[in-house]
Amino acid sequence: MTSLSLKNVTITHGGRSILHIDHALVEAGEFIAVLGPNGAGKTSLFKAITTEWEPSSGIIKLYGKNVTTWCRRERAKHLGVLPQASQLTFPFSASEVVAIGATPLHLSTEELISQTQYWMEKTDTRQFYDRLFTSLSGGERQRVQLARVLLQISQAEKPPVILLDEPTSAQDLGQQHQLLQLVRQLSHDAHFSIVAILHDLNQATRYADKIWLLNQGKMHAYGSPLEILTPETVSAVWGYLPEKLITKAGNNVLI
Repeated sequence: MTSLSLKNVTITHGGRSILHIDHALVEAGEFIAVLGPNGAGKTSLFKAITTEWEPSSGIIKLYGKNVTTWCRRERAKHLGVLPQASQLTFPFSASEVVAIGATPLHLSTEELISQTQYWMEKTDTRQFYDRLFTSLSGGERQRVQLARVLLQISQAEKPPVILLDEPTSAQDLGQQHQLLQLVRQLSHDAHFSIVAILHDLNQATRYADKIWLLNQGKMHAYGSPLEILTPETVSAVWGYLPEKLITKAGNNVLI
């Protein structure tokens, strides 16, 4: 089942094209890692999918329907976005921030409390329930915001799509892997469609089902991690020729 599709999507800014995607699909239950050097168009891609930026041409569909024609409440239940950083400065507790995700939902007070606790447990933030959000570290805030997004899409009628903008950027090493394991589990077990901007090529290889490799505003390559993340491709895109190793566990690693 195709959850998200892009066809001939062009984004222009300042009179020039900064992104052009001929064709891209996300299937329910897929974890897609979006990779590319700085300025490749990754953020522009997310802004187009979320309707923050309107394409100058082409169409983006969420479950076969133009993403711009979904009513805001239904789109919010099926398309969640985790930004790279939070600008929230109000003196909310962490649990109150998570509860903001219930805005498009129909939950009783008891259900809201239960769901807030559930997703905070899942994201390892339950211990921050009553803590001021502004007192948390960057990584802790990131995980609280992920709990908010997961609550937001918890009543989707179809497998939801989640966009993650560098979700591990503020996490320590252990939390990076815990977070990626969680979203991979949600993808494979609950059939969520995950599209995540990542910078660590080895994490993308380990957790993602497919790679979208952007370069100079275009889709340079797409496919499985082993097909795409070769030393030759990395050299062509990033200007660095890595060495490819295979660990004792059989994992491919670029160094």
